[in-house]
Formats: sequence, structure tokens, C-alpha cells
Amino acid sequence: MSDDDEKRLMNMQIKKYEVVLATRNFEIELFWKRSLFFWGFIAASFVTYATIIKEKPELAIVIACFGFVCSVAWSLVNRGSKYWQENWESHVEIIEDNVTGSLFKERKEQKDKGIWLSSRKFSVSKVVIALSDFTVLIWLSLMCYHLYIAVSNSYHITSNQITVPAVILSIVFAIAMARFGRSSNLSQGAVPEFCHAALRKTP
Repeated sequence: MSDDDEKRLMNMQIKKYEVVLATRNFEIELFWKRSLFFWGFIAASFVTYATIIKEKPELAIVIACFGFVCSVAWSLVNRGSKYWQENWESHVEIIEDNVTGSLFKERKEQKDKGIWLSSRKFSVSKVVIALSDFTVLIWLSLMCYHLYIAVSNSYHITSNQITVPAVILSIVFAIAMARFGRSSNLSQGAVPEFCHAALRKTP
């Protein structure tokens, strides 16, 4: 291999590393933007539910169902973001040996500074995923509560007509999101087209 070929190959590695690293950072940024987007709807649902639960319980169950669906969507989106973040991190770890050396794959152990206010190896994204799952459980509990009230008070026809269909529809819709909301399978190590476009510009 000539010097020009080696130089061109190295330039391609550097460009690929820059594209993959930028995409990984962009995915992390999107993770937080998506969380803020969903948390706005969920927080508004909590406030609305608490405001109308006593005066309009039939409408409160609709709000609870909406909050439940939003929370399930948030949980699924968080997991999708985490998947693609880890995907690009794996690409970074593969390429970095030829560009910067072992950088991201090596994690230096920090000195233990005690229990209080010291750093720990918690995954921020995993904690957010756990929080989204917790909101799902809260809304699901509220839905079950309304369903129990509606079934117990069988004489309250209006409540039954709203509560039972709303709960069933919400659960079915949430299951459908989890079932059909997956992206299509990509071949192992596949790189998006914009990455190839960037690499083709390498001299």
C-alpha cells in the first residue's frame, strides 16, 4: 500500500470517527429533548387529573388513560434512544483505536470519597427509563382504581360507559405501540446513508 493510500485510509477513518461521534452526541441530545417533550404532557395530565377528580370523575379517567399512553410512549422512546446511543458508542469504540487510541472504552476508576455526595457509576439514561416506567405504573394504578369503582357501582351506567372502554382501549393501544413501534432490523454494523455521504467527501 502506497503512502497516498495509507493517508487516504487514515482520512477516511478520521472522518468516519467524527461522523459517528457526532451522531452519538446528537442521539444523547435528542434523548433529553424527547424526555422534556413527554414530561410536559405527563405533568399537565397529573395537574389536570388532580384538579377534576372530585367534580368530574368520568373525565378524570380519560385524563388518566391519556397519561398512561403518554407514559408508555415515553418509556418506549427512552429505550429506543438508549438502543441507538449504545449502537453509536459501539461504533466509536471500534474506530477509536485507529484514531485516538483507547479513549471511550477505557473507564478510569474514581477514588471513593465516601457515601455522601460522591460520584457513582449510575447510568443517567437508565435512571430516566426507570422513572418513565414508574409513571406508567402510577397511571395504570389510577386506571385500575377507576375501573374497580365503575364495576363496583354497576348502577352508575354513565361511569361504566366511559371507564371500561377507555381503560381497555388505552391498554390495547399501549400494547400495539410496543408491538408495532419497533424500527426495522438493520444489518449488523450498518451505517446510515448520511454517514456514507460524509465519507465520500473524504479526499
